[in-house]
Amino acid sequence: MNYIAPYETISRLIVMSTANGQIKATVRHDDLILMIKLLLSGVDVDEEWYLRQYPDVEKAIIEEGDTKSAKQHYVDNGYFENRLPFPIPVDDAWYQQQYADVAASIREGGVGAQEHFIRQGYKEGRMPSAS
Repeated sequence: MNYIAPYETISRLIVMSTANGQIKATVRHDDLILMIKLLLSGVDVDEEWYLRQYPDVEKAIIEEGDTKSAKQHYVDNGYFENRLPFPIPVDDAWYQQQYADVAASIREGGVGAQEHFIRQGYKEGRMPSAS
């Protein structure tokens, strides 16, 4: 399902004020987490890929029953643990050109650009491609 909570729903959690001609938005941490979860509920999660990529989640779902689905895990925990909801293709040439340290690591026998992005690059805030 592709659903994003409307702005009106999210804005109810924000306190708006004006100071020195600028609008200031303040939000409690718990409400910030709720806003993020409302937005994440609209993200499609590739359930099969997610469970293959994160076997600990599969164990939590199947063996321990701690969560009901990969999607629910992603919304409640996965995003906050820097997990990806689906495979994001990496432009290998661009990635290596953009990130010299990754290119050097690949030349020295490290993992490729795609694997680097999944393991580390996403967590580090690296972009997978120019677009």
